Amino acid sequence: MDSIHAAGHHGGVTPFSALFSGGKTQHCRRMLLGASSQFFQQLGGCNAVIYFFPILFETSIGQSHSMSLLLGGVNMIVYSIFATTSWFIIERVGRRKLFLWGSVGQSLSMVLVFACLIPGNPSAAKGAAVGLFTYIAFFGATWLPLPWLYPAEVNPIKTRAKANAVSTCSNWLFNFLIVMITPVMISGIGWGTYLFFAILNALFVPCIWIFYPETAGRSLEEIDIIFAKGYCENMSYVKAAKELPKLEETDIDHMAKGYGFVKDNEKADQR
Repeated sequence: MDSIHAAGHHGGVTPFSALFSGGKTQHCRRMLLGASSQFFQQLGGCNAVIYFFPILFETSIGQSHSMSLLLGGVNMIVYSIFATTSWFIIERVGRRKLFLWGSVGQSLSMVLVFACLIPGNPSAAKGAAVGLFTYIAFFGATWLPLPWLYPAEVNPIKTRAKANAVSTCSNWLFNFLIVMITPVMISGIGWGTYLFFAILNALFVPCIWIFYPETAGRSLEEIDIIFAKGYCENMSYVKAAKELPKLEETDIDHMAKGYGFVKDNEKADQR
Protein backbone atom coordinates (compact mmCIF):
# COMPACT_ATOMS: atom_id res chain seq x y z
CA MET A 1 0.00 0.00 0.00
CA ASP A 2 2.85 2.39 0.77
CA SER A 3 4.22 1.91 -2.74
CA ILE A 4 0.80 2.69 -4.22
CA HIS A 5 0.59 5.92 -2.19
CA ALA A 6 4.18 6.83 -3.05
CA ALA A 7 3.45 6.42 -6.73
CA GLY A 8 0.55 8.84 -6.42
CA HIS A 9 -1.93 6.16 -7.54
CA HIS A 10 -5.49 6.49 -6.25
CA GLY A 11 -7.19 3.89 -8.40
CA GLY A 12 -8.55 3.96 -11.93
CA VAL A 13 -6.67 3.96 -15.22
CA THR A 14 -3.35 5.80 -15.36
CA PRO A 15 -3.18 8.11 -18.41
CA PHE A 16 -0.10 8.13 -20.64
CA SER A 17 0.41 11.77 -19.66
CA ALA A 18 1.44 10.51 -16.19
CA LEU A 19 4.61 9.09 -17.76
CA PHE A 20 5.86 12.61 -18.38
CA SER A 21 5.42 13.96 -14.86
CA GLY A 22 8.25 14.87 -12.52
CA GLY A 23 8.24 16.04 -8.93
CA LYS A 24 8.85 13.64 -6.06
CA THR A 25 7.70 10.62 -8.06
CA GLN A 26 9.95 11.33 -11.09
CA HIS A 27 7.77 9.25 -13.42
CA CYS A 28 9.39 10.59 -16.59
CA ARG A 29 12.96 10.03 -15.41
CA ARG A 30 12.13 6.51 -14.30
CA MET A 31 10.46 5.69 -17.60
CA LEU A 32 13.51 6.98 -19.49
CA LEU A 33 15.87 4.94 -17.33
CA GLY A 34 13.95 1.76 -18.10
CA ALA A 35 13.55 2.53 -21.81
CA SER A 36 17.21 3.51 -22.19
CA SER A 37 18.35 0.18 -20.76
CA GLN A 38 16.28 -1.57 -23.44
CA PHE A 39 17.55 0.38 -26.43
CA PHE A 40 21.12 0.37 -25.07
CA GLN A 41 20.88 -3.42 -25.15
CA GLN A 42 20.17 -3.29 -28.87
CA LEU A 43 22.61 -0.50 -29.71
CA GLY A 44 25.35 -2.56 -28.06
CA GLY A 45 25.19 -4.90 -31.05
CA CYS A 46 23.80 -8.05 -29.42
CA ASN A 47 21.51 -8.99 -32.28
CA ALA A 48 24.08 -7.98 -34.86
CA VAL A 49 26.13 -10.83 -33.38
CA ILE A 50 23.33 -13.28 -32.51
CA TYR A 51 21.40 -13.05 -35.80
CA PHE A 52 24.39 -12.80 -38.11
CA PHE A 53 27.01 -14.88 -36.29
CA PRO A 54 27.51 -17.47 -39.07
CA ILE A 55 27.49 -14.70 -41.69
CA LEU A 56 30.04 -12.68 -39.70
CA PHE A 57 32.33 -15.71 -39.52
CA GLU A 58 31.95 -16.40 -43.23
CA THR A 59 32.26 -12.84 -44.58
CA SER A 60 34.41 -11.06 -42.00
CA ILE A 61 36.63 -13.87 -40.70
CA GLY A 62 36.76 -16.06 -43.84
CA GLN A 63 35.51 -19.41 -42.48
CA SER A 64 33.75 -21.94 -44.69
CA HIS A 65 29.97 -22.06 -44.73
CA SER A 66 29.83 -25.36 -42.82
CA MET A 67 32.35 -24.23 -40.19
CA SER A 68 30.50 -20.92 -39.77
CA LEU A 69 27.23 -22.75 -39.07
CA LEU A 70 28.99 -25.08 -36.61
CA LEU A 71 30.60 -22.16 -34.78
CA GLY A 72 27.21 -20.46 -34.71
CA GLY A 73 25.85 -23.46 -32.78
CA VAL A 74 28.82 -23.38 -30.39
CA ASN A 75 28.19 -19.68 -29.89
CA MET A 76 24.62 -20.38 -28.78
CA ILE A 77 25.89 -22.92 -26.25
CA VAL A 78 28.28 -20.33 -24.83
CA TYR A 79 25.41 -17.85 -24.80
CA SER A 80 23.12 -20.16 -22.82
CA ILE A 81 25.83 -21.06 -20.28
CA PHE A 82 26.64 -17.45 -19.46
CA ALA A 83 22.98 -16.45 -19.48
CA THR A 84 22.43 -19.08 -16.79
CA THR A 85 25.21 -17.61 -14.63
CA SER A 86 23.26 -14.36 -14.41
CA TRP A 87 20.67 -16.15 -12.25
CA PHE A 88 23.27 -16.59 -9.52
CA ILE A 89 25.10 -13.25 -9.64
CA ILE A 90 22.47 -10.64 -10.40
CA GLU A 91 21.38 -10.17 -6.77
CA ARG A 92 24.83 -10.57 -5.26
CA VAL A 93 26.63 -8.18 -7.60
CA GLY A 94 23.85 -5.64 -8.23
CA ARG A 95 22.42 -4.02 -11.34
CA ARG A 96 24.85 -1.11 -11.73
CA LYS A 97 28.00 -3.23 -11.53
CA LEU A 98 26.67 -5.77 -14.02
CA PHE A 99 25.62 -3.01 -16.41
CA LEU A 100 29.09 -1.46 -16.14
CA TRP A 101 31.03 -4.73 -16.38
CA GLY A 102 28.93 -5.84 -19.33
CA SER A 103 29.45 -2.56 -21.19
CA VAL A 104 33.22 -2.64 -20.65
CA GLY A 105 33.46 -6.32 -21.59
CA GLN A 106 31.37 -5.90 -24.73
CA SER A 107 33.32 -2.82 -25.79
CA LEU A 108 36.70 -4.53 -25.34
CA SER A 109 35.42 -7.60 -27.20
CA MET A 110 34.42 -5.44 -30.15
CA VAL A 111 37.83 -3.71 -30.01
CA LEU A 112 39.46 -7.13 -30.27
CA VAL A 113 37.25 -8.03 -33.24
CA PHE A 114 37.93 -4.92 -35.32
CA ALA A 115 41.63 -4.80 -34.40
CA CYS A 116 42.11 -8.39 -35.58
CA LEU A 117 40.23 -7.74 -38.82
CA ILE A 118 42.32 -4.71 -39.84
CA PRO A 119 45.35 -6.74 -41.09
CA GLY A 120 43.05 -8.74 -43.37
CA ASN A 121 44.82 -12.09 -43.03
CA PRO A 122 43.37 -15.43 -41.80
CA SER A 123 45.69 -15.83 -38.81
CA ALA A 124 44.79 -12.42 -37.35
CA ALA A 125 41.09 -13.04 -38.08
CA LYS A 126 41.12 -15.92 -35.59
CA GLY A 127 41.49 -13.31 -32.86
CA ALA A 128 38.27 -11.73 -34.10
CA ALA A 129 36.52 -15.05 -33.53
CA VAL A 130 37.64 -14.96 -29.90
CA GLY A 131 36.24 -11.43 -29.60
CA LEU A 132 32.83 -12.52 -30.85
CA PHE A 133 32.73 -15.36 -28.32
CA THR A 134 33.78 -13.13 -25.41
CA TYR A 135 31.20 -10.56 -26.50
CA ILE A 136 28.36 -13.06 -26.35
CA ALA A 137 29.60 -14.35 -22.98
CA PHE A 138 29.58 -10.85 -21.46
CA PHE A 139 26.21 -10.11 -23.02
CA GLY A 140 24.60 -13.32 -21.76
CA ALA A 141 25.72 -12.69 -18.19
CA THR A 142 24.84 -9.00 -18.04
CA TRP A 143 22.94 -7.11 -20.75
CA LEU A 144 20.67 -10.02 -21.68
CA PRO A 145 18.61 -10.13 -18.43
CA LEU A 146 19.16 -6.67 -16.94
CA PRO A 147 17.06 -4.53 -19.33
CA TRP A 148 14.06 -6.79 -18.72
CA LEU A 149 14.44 -6.54 -14.95
CA TYR A 150 15.46 -2.92 -14.41
CA PRO A 151 12.39 -1.15 -15.90
CA ALA A 152 10.02 -3.21 -13.74
CA GLU A 153 12.02 -2.33 -10.63
CA VAL A 154 12.69 1.34 -11.28
CA ASN A 155 9.14 2.31 -12.31
CA PRO A 156 6.44 2.81 -9.67
CA ILE A 157 3.18 0.90 -9.55
CA LYS A 158 1.15 3.79 -10.96
CA THR A 159 3.04 3.91 -14.27
CA ARG A 160 4.75 0.51 -14.38
CA ALA A 161 2.55 -1.13 -17.02
CA LYS A 162 2.73 1.77 -19.47
CA ALA A 163 6.40 2.53 -18.75
CA ASN A 164 7.30 -1.12 -19.35
CA ALA A 165 5.33 -1.00 -22.60
CA VAL A 166 7.41 1.99 -23.72
CA SER A 167 10.59 0.14 -22.72
CA THR A 168 9.64 -2.98 -24.67
CA CYS A 169 8.67 -0.92 -27.73
CA SER A 170 12.06 0.80 -27.66
CA ASN A 171 13.76 -2.60 -27.52
CA TRP A 172 11.99 -3.95 -30.61
CA LEU A 173 12.30 -0.73 -32.58
CA PHE A 174 16.06 -0.61 -32.06
CA ASN A 175 16.26 -4.37 -32.61
CA PHE A 176 14.72 -3.79 -36.06
CA LEU A 177 17.11 -0.89 -36.73
CA ILE A 178 20.27 -2.81 -35.83
CA VAL A 179 19.27 -5.96 -37.68
CA MET A 180 18.49 -3.96 -40.82
CA ILE A 181 21.66 -1.85 -40.87
CA THR A 182 24.21 -4.49 -39.81
CA PRO A 183 24.49 -6.25 -43.23
CA VAL A 184 24.77 -2.85 -44.92
CA MET A 185 27.50 -1.76 -42.51
CA ILE A 186 29.50 -4.98 -42.89
CA SER A 187 29.29 -4.66 -46.67
CA GLY A 188 30.18 -0.97 -46.67
CA ILE A 189 32.70 -0.40 -43.88
CA GLY A 190 33.81 -3.93 -42.90
CA TRP A 191 35.74 -3.89 -39.62
CA GLY A 192 34.42 -0.36 -38.99
CA THR A 193 31.13 -2.02 -38.00
CA TYR A 194 32.79 -3.48 -34.91
CA LEU A 195 34.52 -0.19 -34.13
CA PHE A 196 31.09 1.45 -34.20
CA PHE A 197 29.69 -1.01 -31.65
CA ALA A 198 32.83 -0.76 -29.51
CA ILE A 199 32.36 3.02 -29.25
CA LEU A 200 28.66 2.72 -28.44
CA ASN A 201 29.32 0.22 -25.64
CA ALA A 202 32.01 2.48 -24.22
CA LEU A 203 29.57 5.41 -24.22
CA PHE A 204 27.13 3.41 -22.09
CA VAL A 205 29.58 3.44 -19.17
CA PRO A 206 29.33 7.14 -18.23
CA CYS A 207 25.55 7.09 -18.80
CA ILE A 208 25.11 4.20 -16.37
CA TRP A 209 27.60 5.63 -13.87
CA ILE A 210 25.85 9.00 -13.76
CA PHE A 211 22.16 8.14 -14.14
CA TYR A 212 21.39 4.55 -13.06
CA PRO A 213 20.65 4.15 -9.32
CA GLU A 214 21.12 0.71 -7.77
CA THR A 215 17.87 -1.20 -7.18
CA ALA A 216 19.20 -4.56 -5.95
CA GLY A 217 17.88 -5.56 -2.54
CA ARG A 218 15.40 -2.68 -2.46
CA SER A 219 11.66 -2.87 -1.96
CA LEU A 220 9.34 -0.92 -4.26
CA GLU A 221 8.73 1.55 -1.42
CA GLU A 222 12.46 2.13 -0.95
CA ILE A 223 12.92 2.88 -4.65
CA ASP A 224 10.10 5.45 -4.46
CA ILE A 225 11.88 7.05 -1.50
CA ILE A 226 15.22 7.10 -3.37
CA PHE A 227 13.72 9.25 -6.12
CA ALA A 228 11.88 11.46 -3.63
CA LYS A 229 15.11 11.93 -1.68
CA GLY A 230 17.06 12.86 -4.81
CA TYR A 231 14.40 15.35 -5.90
CA CYS A 232 13.70 16.96 -2.52
CA GLU A 233 17.33 17.17 -1.45
CA ASN A 234 18.58 18.19 -4.91
CA MET A 235 21.13 15.40 -5.21
CA SER A 236 22.05 12.76 -7.74
CA TYR A 237 19.65 9.82 -7.67
CA VAL A 238 22.65 7.51 -7.77
CA LYS A 239 24.01 9.23 -4.65
CA ALA A 240 20.58 9.08 -3.01
CA ALA A 241 20.49 5.31 -3.54
CA LYS A 242 23.99 4.93 -2.07
CA GLU A 243 23.23 7.09 0.96
CA LEU A 244 19.86 5.57 1.78
CA PRO A 245 20.34 2.60 4.15
CA LYS A 246 18.22 -0.52 3.88
CA LEU A 247 14.91 0.38 5.52
CA GLU A 248 12.60 -1.51 7.81
CA GLU A 249 8.83 -1.12 7.43
CA THR A 250 8.66 1.48 10.23
CA ASP A 251 11.48 3.47 8.59
CA ILE A 252 9.66 3.37 5.26
CA ASP A 253 6.46 4.63 6.90
CA HIS A 254 8.35 7.47 8.60
CA MET A 255 10.20 8.58 5.44
CA ALA A 256 7.08 8.27 3.29
CA LYS A 257 5.31 10.66 5.68
CA GLY A 258 8.32 12.97 5.66
CA TYR A 259 8.23 13.24 1.87
CA GLY A 260 4.46 13.70 1.88
CA PHE A 261 3.56 10.39 0.29
CA VAL A 262 1.39 9.07 3.13
CA LYS A 263 -0.67 11.32 5.36
CA ASP A 264 -1.32 10.47 9.00
CA ASN A 265 -5.06 10.06 8.49
CA GLU A 266 -4.42 7.65 5.59
CA LYS A 267 -2.16 5.55 7.79
CA ALA A 268 -4.81 5.55 10.50
CA ASP A 269 -7.44 4.37 7.99
CA GLN A 270 -5.12 1.53 6.90
CA ARG A 271 -4.78 0.38 10.50
